Amino acid sequence: MPILFLILALIFLIGGGVGLFYVNVNLVARTDLWVCGNIAFGVFAAVGIVIIIFMALFNADFES
Repeated sequence: MPILFLILALIFLIGGGVGLFYVNVNLVARTDLWVCGNIAFGVFAAVGIVIIIFMALFNADFES
Protein backbone atom coordinates (compact mmCIF):
# COMPACT_ATOMS: atom_id res chain seq x y z
CA MET A 1 0.00 0.00 0.00
CA PRO A 2 2.78 2.54 0.72
CA ILE A 3 4.27 1.91 -2.70
CA LEU A 4 0.88 2.60 -4.29
CA PHE A 5 0.56 5.90 -2.40
CA LEU A 6 4.11 6.88 -3.33
CA ILE A 7 3.57 6.11 -7.02
CA LEU A 8 0.27 8.02 -6.98
CA ALA A 9 1.91 11.00 -5.26
CA LEU A 10 4.76 11.06 -7.76
CA ILE A 11 2.33 10.88 -10.69
CA PHE A 12 0.39 13.84 -9.29
CA LEU A 13 3.55 15.79 -8.51
CA ILE A 14 5.23 15.20 -11.87
CA GLY A 15 2.02 15.75 -13.83
CA GLY A 16 1.28 18.96 -11.97
CA GLY A 17 4.82 20.24 -12.40
CA VAL A 18 4.89 19.50 -16.12
CA GLY A 19 1.46 21.08 -16.54
CA LEU A 20 2.49 24.21 -14.66
CA PHE A 21 5.63 24.49 -16.77
CA TYR A 22 3.65 24.08 -19.99
CA VAL A 23 0.97 26.59 -18.99
CA ASN A 24 3.43 29.24 -17.86
CA VAL A 25 5.70 28.88 -20.89
CA ASN A 26 3.13 28.65 -23.66
CA LEU A 27 0.18 30.80 -22.56
CA VAL A 28 -0.13 34.55 -22.23
CA ALA A 29 -0.15 35.62 -18.58
CA ARG A 30 -3.37 36.77 -16.93
CA THR A 31 -5.72 35.22 -19.46
CA ASP A 32 -8.62 32.99 -18.43
CA LEU A 33 -6.97 29.84 -19.73
CA TRP A 34 -3.71 30.71 -17.96
CA VAL A 35 -5.52 31.17 -14.63
CA CYS A 36 -7.51 27.94 -15.00
CA GLY A 37 -4.40 26.00 -16.00
CA ASN A 38 -2.42 27.29 -13.04
CA ILE A 39 -5.24 26.45 -10.64
CA ALA A 40 -5.79 22.95 -12.06
CA PHE A 41 -2.16 21.89 -12.34
CA GLY A 42 -1.31 23.62 -9.07
CA VAL A 43 -3.89 21.46 -7.33
CA PHE A 44 -2.35 18.33 -8.86
CA ALA A 45 1.10 19.34 -7.65
CA ALA A 46 -0.22 20.28 -4.20
CA VAL A 47 -2.01 16.95 -3.81
CA GLY A 48 1.20 15.11 -4.68
CA ILE A 49 3.17 17.13 -2.12
CA VAL A 50 0.49 16.63 0.55
CA ILE A 51 0.49 12.86 0.04
CA ILE A 52 4.28 12.72 0.33
CA ILE A 53 4.23 14.88 3.50
CA PHE A 54 1.45 12.74 4.96
CA MET A 55 3.50 9.61 4.32
CA ALA A 56 6.57 11.20 5.93
CA LEU A 57 4.73 12.33 9.05
CA PHE A 58 2.78 9.13 9.61
CA ASN A 59 5.41 6.65 8.46
CA ALA A 60 4.74 4.19 11.32
CA ASP A 61 1.15 3.73 10.16
CA PHE A 62 2.27 2.50 6.74
CA GLU A 63 4.82 -0.08 7.86
CA SER A 64 3.59 -3.67 7.81
